[in-house]
Amino acid sequence: MNRIILSNIRNFSYMLLWFLIGFLYFAFYLISIIFSVAVSFTVVGVPMLAGVFRTIPALLNIDRNAAIKYAGIDMPIVRWNPQLKVTREISDKSNWFTVALMMFPRFILGFVSFIGVFVCYLIPIIMIFSPFLYQSFDMSIMAIPIDTLWRAILASIAGIVLLAVLSRLAGFIVSCIGGFTKIMIKTVRSWR
Repeated sequence: MNRIILSNIRNFSYMLLWFLIGFLYFAFYLISIIFSVAVSFTVVGVPMLAGVFRTIPALLNIDRNAAIKYAGIDMPIVRWNPQLKVTREISDKSNWFTVALMMFPRFILGFVSFIGVFVCYLIPIIMIFSPFLYQSFDMSIMAIPIDTLWRAILASIAGIVLLAVLSRLAGFIVSCIGGFTKIMIKTVRSWR
């Protein structure tokens, strides 16, 4: 029983972490690349852009460590040569593809994992606690108002069943996003 609870906590944490990291990747790379390209006519822009590209291995290793810890997927380490010249760093197509691979799919899949957290864990937990919440809040589940103790108890039982069933879906989502991280790291390693 403890193993199941710990597994669900790990799945919940990894799915939320994936959402946060995907959103941060998107925001960081979008803002920093647009700003670096916008000021590239000055002396500061080109080294700034090279610095942005040099953050790729550190961020990929954060992904790698999270996938190893939470999803239990073993992955290789990303090696990067930090001594490349700035012009080569910027003109290397693999850096641009890596940023695009890290930014857009992670952003979209991050929202999918957030929706998965909401559907697989938060809704069933709220349903389980509905006997304690129905008098304080206006609750309804699938357009059925929870306004009596009897309905709240039925909603609580349904929440327990949903939590048991949807936790398997959460495990599948975690294995999929962990697999995407592994594919992403293998792809980036093949470009290097």
